[in-house]
Amino acid sequence: MDSFHVVYPAEIQALSGQPAERLGQLAREALLVRLYDLGELSSGQAAALLGVSRREFLDLLGTYHVSVFDEDLDLAEELRRSSEARRG
Repeated sequence: MDSFHVVYPAEIQALSGQPAERLGQLAREALLVRLYDLGELSSGQAAALLGVSRREFLDLLGTYHVSVFDEDLDLAEELRRSSEARRG
């Protein structure tokens, strides 16, 4: 597995009161949530990479204010495509 390092000022750890390990976990969570939000990962893929269930990942999205639903979905367009597909 590849890795990357996050460099941050010591003040962040002092101000947050979080141990370095927890800050690393938060960075990993934030990255995977962002990749999910961008459509680069599915919720199942992100959950597996975090080592949590899909349900836990979906719950985590709320803490980052990321919707489980595709906000850019054009409902009218999807209905049109669905109708066309049924007609053959």
